[in-house]
Amino acid sequence: MNERIIRKIQGLVFPALLIILWQGVSYFGWVNPYLLPSPGDIIGAFTELLFTGEIFIHIKSSLFRLGVGMAITMVLAVPLGLFIGLFSRAQKFITPTLAFLQQIPTIAWIPVFILWLGIGEGMKIALMVYAAFFPVFINTLFGIQSVDQKLKEVARAFSLGYQARITHVYLPSAAPHFFVGIRLGFSNCWRALVAAEIIASAKGLGYLLMEGRNLAQSELIFVSIFVIGSLGALIDYGIKYLEQRVLPWHKA
Repeated sequence: MNERIIRKIQGLVFPALLIILWQGVSYFGWVNPYLLPSPGDIIGAFTELLFTGEIFIHIKSSLFRLGVGMAITMVLAVPLGLFIGLFSRAQKFITPTLAFLQQIPTIAWIPVFILWLGIGEGMKIALMVYAAFFPVFINTLFGIQSVDQKLKEVARAFSLGYQARITHVYLPSAAPHFFVGIRLGFSNCWRALVAAEIIASAKGLGYLLMEGRNLAQSELIFVSIFVIGSLGALIDYGIKYLEQRVLPWHKA
């Protein structure tokens, strides 16, 4: 059997055992079903959401916000990382401010963004961009700064122009770090989005989670958690797959 398939099967052993144990504990009534609904009840609630189509409405809403947040993050973080990486003098002026902002937890900005932007989409987007910005920026910057000095010397020896050096030397060398930043950025962005939707939203997976809490339907809460975790893992896997396709020489 393919070694890759074996590793995937091995990765499913622990979750399977955990679900079996969970179902057994629920079956014998050892826990309050409101505090910890059985896997069967959670699957039932998930199936109902599938048949009504409600789950797809919330998934679509969350993924759209995620896409907008990451697109804005890329537009801001990648050029800034490239600029500071290529022009070291700029780092002295910008880095101290960014280092200060990086230490502030994303959740601390929620009252500020609500004050400035209200509880609409602007607040959610701002929170996601802040959460995702630093992983993308820092890894882009580090990727540019870690380009092998020998490659730079070869580029100068062949009299490559500035644009050619960026295209053929800096960007390919920095690409692995860039993908690391994208993966971390998406992860941070996804978590910030769920937090924002919990606070104020009429659609989205965070809203669905809070709806379960407000309706005292704990199985709906666990369905939301399962979908949030599953989609986050799928997004991360998709980025890893893309990296393997774009950078076949680099092990993701």
